[in-house]
Order: sequence, then structure tokens, then C-alpha cells
Amino acid sequence: MTNSLIVTHTDAVATLTLNRPEKLNTLSVDLIAALEETIADLRTDPDIRAVILTGEGRAFCAGVEVGDTEYNPLNARTFLKNLNRIFDDLEQLPQPTIAAIQGHAVAGGLELALACTFRVASERAQLGLPEVTLGLVAAVGTTYRLPRLVGFGRTAEMALLGDLIDADTALSWGLINRVAPHEKALDVAFAMAQRLAQGPPVAMSLFKDALYAQGSASALLEVLSASVNHYTKDKIEGMSAFLEKRPPRFSGE
Repeated sequence: MTNSLIVTHTDAVATLTLNRPEKLNTLSVDLIAALEETIADLRTDPDIRAVILTGEGRAFCAGVEVGDTEYNPLNARTFLKNLNRIFDDLEQLPQPTIAAIQGHAVAGGLELALACTFRVASERAQLGLPEVTLGLVAAVGTTYRLPRLVGFGRTAEMALLGDLIDADTALSWGLINRVAPHEKALDVAFAMAQRLAQGPPVAMSLFKDALYAQGSASALLEVLSASVNHYTKDKIEGMSAFLEKRPPRFSGE
């Protein structure tokens, strides 16, 4: 376990803190591995009745860490399938989970929050799916988790325009469950987690199983779409523009 993920237990509540504040808690290989290991441990821990996921510093999570623009599409497909599986494992934990969002939750960071049962956001939080502005495809659960919360039209708006929305808008759309005062998202999430931890764990686990039983082929299509997209010139241009801090010039190729 690396220090990129800090795990603390308070009574029956486990708090997982993404701890890469200097990188806006982007998901590095080490952090993803730590999440995978911790989620597996929580699944079989009878002493933990509720789980909070949060981020250290001014962001919840800014998505997957951006690396070299030269990226093998086959490797991308393997990576995305693995990340989807880990997010699915988070969603399917027997315990209820709460994303405590302080600051930005964007791209894969928002998709990570979508895999939680509840979302609590600071009043200054910003949420969105800006992948399209980089020539990328949102590919870790957006197409089947987000419509359940905000509907088809707003999912398309978020994913195809790439704009960020504030916490009040996210609440009115049904994307989050609570808006917390600035820097109090974790406190509000912890109060909710304490209530959940007092509930009947078997009944709540069974309800979660039923709630998320609606399978979808969207997960496979997301991975395939993102993998194919890695061949395009627009993807390379989008990533190059991001790294060079300039507007992208997409050609449709």
C-alpha cells in the first residue's frame, strides 16, 4: 500500500482519502492499485458498515493521470477494462459508500464518485466530464451510471459539451445528494455514514444488490469506443494541446 491512499477507521466507518494533492488526486497506477486492494479488503470486513471516499487538498479527483500522448490502443483497452472492473467493485461493495467531494470532481474523478452510493459536494465544488475537449471519450461508467441520475439529455450535455457544473446545479439535476458548506463536505458525509452504519447491514446490502442489478452493454461499448478513439489524430491533437496549454484544433480524423 502506498501513501497515495490513506485509509482510516472511525468506529464502523472507513474513510479512504486520495492523497495526491499536488496532482489534484489524479489516478496514478499506484493509486489505482491501492484502491483495488482496499476495496477487496472492505468487501470482507464485517466491522465496517459504511465507507467514505474523499480527496486531500483542493480537489476530489481530476481523473486519470495524463501521461505521454503516444499511447497504445490495446494497452488503453486493457487499462480501461481494469479500471471499469475496479469501479464496479466499488459500486458493488456490501456497505453503502459516500463520495465527499471538496473542489473538482472531473473526468474519471466524477466517474469514481458516480460509483459511490451517495455524493456530498462542497458548495464550491465543480463537476464535469471535460474529456471531449481533449479529444477523448468518457469511458469509465458515464454511459450507464450518469443517466440513472440525471437522465439521457443531461448526460449527453455533460459528455458532449464538456462544461463543468456547480454544486447547486448538480443537486437540482440529481447528480449529488447533498450540498455542504465550503470545506464541510467530509463532515456532512461522516454524519451520513454514522447513520448508515447503525442500519441493518444485510438488508442494506441486499437492497444495493437489487438497485445495481440492471446490467448494461454500455460498459463494453465505452471501452471499445475509447480504444478505437486512441487511433485518431483528434485524440493526439487534444492531448498535445492540453500538455502545451493551447486550444485544440480538431480535424475530424
